[in-house]
Amino acid sequence: QVVRRYILGSVVDSEKNYVDALKRILEQYEKPLSDMEPKLLSERKLKMVFYRIKEILQCHSMFQIALASRVSEWDSIEMIGDVFVASFSKSMVLDAYSEYVNNFSTAVGILKKTCATKPAFLDFLKQCQESSPDRITLYGLMMKPIQRFPQFILLLQDMLKNTNKGHPDRLPLQMALTELETLAEKLNERKRDADQRCEIKQIAKAMNERYLNKLLSSGNRYLVRTDDMIETVYNDKGEIVKTKERRLFMLNDVLMCATVNIRSSCESGGTISTGQRYLLKWSVPLGQVEVIEYGSSESQGENCRFPPQHSAENVVINTKPNKLYMGPGQLYQDLQNLLHDLNVVGQISHLIGSLRGNYQNLNQSVAHDWTSGLQKLILKKEDEIRAADRCRIQLQLPGKQDKSGRPTFFTAVFNTFTPAIKQSWINNLQMAKLALVEDNLLGWFCVEDDGNQIKKEKHPLLVRHMPVMMAKQQEFKIECAAYNPEPYLSGETESDSCAMEHGFLWIGSCTNQMGQIAIVSFQSSGPKVIECFNVESRILCMVYIPEEEKLKEQNKALDSENVLAKASNVPTICLGMEEGSISIYKSCQGSKKIRLQHFFTPEKSTVMSLTYMSQYLFAGLVNGNISIYTKAEDGSWNTEPQKIVKLGVLPVRSLLVMEETIWAACGGQIFIISTVTHSIETHFEAHQEEGMVISHMAVAGVGIWIAFTSGSTLRLFHTETLKHLQDINIATPVHNMLPG
Repeated sequence: QVVRRYILGSVVDSEKNYVDALKRILEQYEKPLSDMEPKLLSERKLKMVFYRIKEILQCHSMFQIALASRVSEWDSIEMIGDVFVASFSKSMVLDAYSEYVNNFSTAVGILKKTCATKPAFLDFLKQCQESSPDRITLYGLMMKPIQRFPQFILLLQDMLKNTNKGHPDRLPLQMALTELETLAEKLNERKRDADQRCEIKQIAKAMNERYLNKLLSSGNRYLVRTDDMIETVYNDKGEIVKTKERRLFMLNDVLMCATVNIRSSCESGGTISTGQRYLLKWSVPLGQVEVIEYGSSESQGENCRFPPQHSAENVVINTKPNKLYMGPGQLYQDLQNLLHDLNVVGQISHLIGSLRGNYQNLNQSVAHDWTSGLQKLILKKEDEIRAADRCRIQLQLPGKQDKSGRPTFFTAVFNTFTPAIKQSWINNLQMAKLALVEDNLLGWFCVEDDGNQIKKEKHPLLVRHMPVMMAKQQEFKIECAAYNPEPYLSGETESDSCAMEHGFLWIGSCTNQMGQIAIVSFQSSGPKVIECFNVESRILCMVYIPEEEKLKEQNKALDSENVLAKASNVPTICLGMEEGSISIYKSCQGSKKIRLQHFFTPEKSTVMSLTYMSQYLFAGLVNGNISIYTKAEDGSWNTEPQKIVKLGVLPVRSLLVMEETIWAACGGQIFIISTVTHSIETHFEAHQEEGMVISHMAVAGVGIWIAFTSGSTLRLFHTETLKHLQDINIATPVHNMLPG
């Protein structure tokens, strides 16, 4: 309580200082400048410099009144979160702040320019600063609105940390933090949008093409990124003829290449740069840009082995006049020739072995020297290729149609300054192209404060969809999936393997009688079904169980045969079956359909849901029970449940781990079970209507979302107080995307 009171004092003090700073901007700077004759700043510039400060002050004056009222009642109502929610959830706050933040760089630009051109204005600012007790500059005061929400968030996080569960202020504080974090995120988003529009305008202004100016100014075009690169021109032999500095502009739907011309004007003091102009080389639709990669993509990872002496900058950027350099296309041809020669030398070596006489310089040791010499040359050539590829981007671009109307293509080769820039450029290109695909044009919808639905630019993108069924019958239906994040290892040995970031997805699908498992591996080239097999019954649920941390180290010391023996030594996937059984499968690289265990639940009751938590496997059954299984000494699961928890008579369709509890959905009720005592701590109704059955639960922060088998409403509950917070009907956006 003492700490909370102390933090409240900090909130009050910081708010008073903030409101005083806003008043100072208006009283000490804006008012004198607008009253001044002759004017140092025109009316238009004054309005731009102090844009929206009055509205921000108005918001905070109202908040200060509400805050003072709460402070006076603190001994009886020890709550502050609701005051923040009431004050900062209004759309006028977001509008005032976002317009201020978006205009900030323009305002600072006007101040800097006026200081440089009007000494009287600079003197006025200095005088104001020197007469103030803290000597803060006008710029320092104008920065305060930009820093305000991050300060609030830190203070409220501190307050929440010192507010125990069950305290009446805890939920309001969590709501206030959510509100402020969302507000800060929206401000950043609007600032980004404004910056991108500004950048596009600047580029359009500096371009020499009138049609392009028009193109850039139209629609919702935005700039993804700008990069300076070195363009490399090759001759027919694959040798570098010349290199040129270029600037590439990647927009959300267009890729442009330009040469930068620095405009300069001569004055008595010397030459002064007056800005950049761009000479456009080409612009093409982004959707038609293709990256051509030589060899396998494994060699492009940041963590692969590259000799430092062959950095790509040495290959291209330090080019000397009148000297020809080999391009990667030629390097690949050289490598093919070396491999061909190695094969021929192998055949010659075999023939030398069959000679019956002894001849000088024609024996096995000479043949061996030839082979090892060629192998060294091949390794060197591979290193050169890797080094060149690390920073090299080759693009295939659409050209004009030929005389018969067929499309033509041209290639352009660029070098980035680091491998990381190349990788991020290609990633941005792929994401921007994905966003243009028809499936992604609908976008994800988000309801704004005024109730309007807006299309979000930044939303998850559909990469691809693929069939995962082995059988061609149409009646197979995907029921469940489990993800194993264990890295996929490519390469035969430890030394030459590159670990991919992604693991495996196990997908369970069913017909009316049987089940089928498809295992999808996420390799660099994309998802790929690596195995598919049938199981004896329909699969209704599955859960991934990771390898135990303490056993991980021991595993490294054991050989692979011993590892097979113990179930706990490997990651596993548990399947819950309609026939009332649980199957445990080994789930790691190289394992092919290894079933470690198969056992039945009590009374062969259908398994509807599964979850796992530290040595315990929880199975939700169709008869309303939860079976709790423990591990035996050898690491396998005991086939008899340690305990059965009776919840009701309806199926337990969903189980969820939350901190030290398991949340179980049985019919329309949620039961919270302790993971220590395995007994029911509490339960509540998720819907007031009779007959509503819970189908899914998902936790996000301190909120739990609940979906039902019927209806299109999602309900949000607070995980600590179990209070119902919100209902969201998803029918409208779903019908927008999938009519009918």
